[in-house]
Amino acid sequence: MKAFPQTFGTREIAKWVGHLSLLGLFLLAPAAAGSTETEEDGRIRHLLQRATFGFAPGDAQEVRRIGIHQWIGEQVAPDSITDPALDLKLGVYPALSMSSAELLLNYPQQNRDNPQGIGPPGRILNELRSAQLTRAVHAKAQLREVLTDFWFNHFNVYAPTGPSRYTIVPYLRDAIRPHVLGRFEDLLRATATSPAMLYYLDNAASSAPGTRGKNSGINENYARELLELHTLGVDSGYTQEDIIEVARAFTGWTFTPARLGAYEFFFRPRTHVEGDKIIMEETIPSGGQSEGEQILTMLARHPNTAEFLATKLVQRFVADDPPPELVARTRDVYLATDGNLAWVVAFILSDETFYDPAFRGNKVKTPLELVASGLRATGADVIVGSPANRSVGVLGQAMMAAAPPTGWPERADEFLSSGSMVARFEHAYAIATGTIPNIEFSAVKWQEIIDFIGTDGLAVYILGRWPTESTSAALRNAAEQGANAPLLAALVFASPEFQMQ
Repeated sequence: MKAFPQTFGTREIAKWVGHLSLLGLFLLAPAAAGSTETEEDGRIRHLLQRATFGFAPGDAQEVRRIGIHQWIGEQVAPDSITDPALDLKLGVYPALSMSSAELLLNYPQQNRDNPQGIGPPGRILNELRSAQLTRAVHAKAQLREVLTDFWFNHFNVYAPTGPSRYTIVPYLRDAIRPHVLGRFEDLLRATATSPAMLYYLDNAASSAPGTRGKNSGINENYARELLELHTLGVDSGYTQEDIIEVARAFTGWTFTPARLGAYEFFFRPRTHVEGDKIIMEETIPSGGQSEGEQILTMLARHPNTAEFLATKLVQRFVADDPPPELVARTRDVYLATDGNLAWVVAFILSDETFYDPAFRGNKVKTPLELVASGLRATGADVIVGSPANRSVGVLGQAMMAAAPPTGWPERADEFLSSGSMVARFEHAYAIATGTIPNIEFSAVKWQEIIDFIGTDGLAVYILGRWPTESTSAALRNAAEQGANAPLLAALVFASPEFQMQ
């Protein structure tokens, strides 16, 4: 019998994962888990697939111990979760705790500005991305990290250029993360006043015509995205005139320039368009900064915003095409709790529709989810997150670098192509062989697992469930033809069961 090749090749992995084409691999409906999995086990595994960055055996044991509802309750109250081990890991990234003033000082654009600086400004984003990857793998408050990723994409800013290099840390740390399980209105207000958002969507430059030179005037970018992407959604009853009125209300919302030593929000009255504003038939009295604040409150409490956000959250946690009945119930919870996101998310994760077998294993993992879940499944220890963060970028999701205001997509069809599948197979091999630098993989001994419980047992170890018959057969055939243990593990990481969540 011809021996299985011992050196990695994308063709070998693609061939043996069910002998399926690259794209066809992910178009199959997920098969039911093995007969030995109880319904409770299936529900726990599904919850951990969606509410964390990947199933990990230790997490499953904890959920069984305390129960699904108590676990959800703890996760939606993340401030009560202490995590000193994570804090220690994040200590290698000094930028995380710095204000914009400290970042400007310690990461100067030119070294002569501060010869004692830590590094160039590009290092800030690298540290932040590495920290995000570290959090995704190791944080005990996993749901908060999942939602931080979700809401950053909802309120996307492009981080690699301009003032964003110095404002991205405070944006994620102070505007996004603290509010992902709080009131949506507070989250909306925090993003609206962030220099990162004010720069990205040009509101910092929006002013009453002529108040900042002859070419100055109103910029509609933020107003348009506020209505279309952040709150009401497309075709939700607002008009172009409403967009203009919102833009007029937000004139004067800007931030201090770098020459003053920091990027901080402030309101400039002389550049504000005075007078009442009429938005969606509601009058906003003239009042300077308060006009924008009233609009944010109005939008956060609008039924169309509740519908739009409910749809996006159900799409994230349940299905790319969200079930309308669950969306409607989630919308009602949002409205009844004044946009309390902890209640909204807890409701989704507790609803019986969420646990419907039809919605298990039906969403393709994004690159960040794929990388983090692979490391969590192996029990890997992230020492420094930058190499794994680069893997996320290679797979097509460079963190905090999505150019459009829509951020990185959620739907599978946005991530799948023949090229992306090749990259996913190569990453499967890197995880299985433990060849990602600055990550400790020594806890995983694939051959010992196979010797003890066989190739199906290897799949169970990685997946938390029995493999489908096609994957099981592929593993047996590969083993019979001489595939070594790391290649067999790579097949599991490249399988539909692992690539899906």
